[in-house]
Amino acid sequence: MFATAVRYFSKKPKPKMKPIELKTPPEQTQTITGAIFDIIKEHGPLTVSDTWERVKEVARFVG
Repeated sequence: MFATAVRYFSKKPKPKMKPIELKTPPEQTQTITGAIFDIIKEHGPLTVSDTWERVKEVARFVG
């Protein structure tokens, strides 16, 4: 019981985070989200950097 109390009080509180405010139009956000979702669905779980590389590949073909 004492060890649990020590662990509880020794933890730092989580910082208060504000929601992210997007500056892109909703249509563009939806398109980007859909593209990233399709990449993850096709290639499985990826790291952030791998996902970004795939997004850049898709952008070359689209743009």
